[in-house]
Amino acid sequence: MTVFDLRLDSPFDTTLASGVLKQGAADFKVEELLSPECAEAGEHVWLWLEKTGQNSEFVARQLARAYGVRDMDVGFSGLKDRHAVTRQWFSIYLGKRPEPDWQSLVIEGVCVLARHRHLRKLRRGEHRANRFSIVLREFTAEDGFFKILEQIRAQGFPNYFGDQRFGHAGQNLQRAEAWFEGRIKVSRSQRAMYLSAVRAWLFNLNLRREVAAGHWLQAGEGPLYGDDAPGVLGLSETERGVLVEHPLFAKGIHQNRMSLMRRPYVVVPEAMSWRHEGDMLQLEFTLPAGAFATTLLALCMQVNDASLRPQQQPSAGAEL
Repeated sequence: MTVFDLRLDSPFDTTLASGVLKQGAADFKVEELLSPECAEAGEHVWLWLEKTGQNSEFVARQLARAYGVRDMDVGFSGLKDRHAVTRQWFSIYLGKRPEPDWQSLVIEGVCVLARHRHLRKLRRGEHRANRFSIVLREFTAEDGFFKILEQIRAQGFPNYFGDQRFGHAGQNLQRAEAWFEGRIKVSRSQRAMYLSAVRAWLFNLNLRREVAAGHWLQAGEGPLYGDDAPGVLGLSETERGVLVEHPLFAKGIHQNRMSLMRRPYVVVPEAMSWRHEGDMLQLEFTLPAGAFATTLLALCMQVNDASLRPQQQPSAGAEL
């Protein structure tokens, strides 16, 4: 099973520019756009955290350990990249217990910026959007590249799911196949992850077809496969054909009672700007929740992600 190479599935010329992404965490900044209406009362505390070099699920588990609650008592809205500086909300159910000293929290790379009382838990997908500030190092560009950026700012880019959804070398898809075939057993959280990867991969197949045909800008919304749902446009003959070509995935989606949803084929970044100085390019933009900044980058240039490089061993005499 192939994982998408967005350089090949892009409607833009990706050969006109190149750069190195994530040489350091500060080169990739994300801020979750969510304005909670906190009552300053209730059994939940919402924490506005800044974290560096830590992913959201790890931080959630550490919060549970630090404050003696169950993992399920900690909530957050969106998964954020580990190799980044990110700001996002977490909620913790304390019940009737007194509040701890939040400033004494000790999780590497994490600090508390604000806290509020709330009546309920923070659920997945509640944030509206994410604001990105991204720096590319060793950046080079030929004539025409900045016109591509202008086109993306005005018209948008194909809303492909990024590689993160599929796991390293597509392992989430491979494990989904093994699960659907009964060769492995999976946990509840793994089921959700593997089903998400399968539906994302099938969505990308449909979007790839629209891009290849040259009318992706007018394509509207594509399917996140599942059983027919009220108020959701049913599958077209072409969309059903993709399921016919992948019967194992179709069976797995149906057996797990997924409901059909629709996702936009095109995303137009909000407030997109850029600054080019020497061999550095800084991009700033806002994307709706669920859209991938790394997809935008991969569709318009050759990106070398430094966070994916093998970790170098320290030389003799180096400080550890």
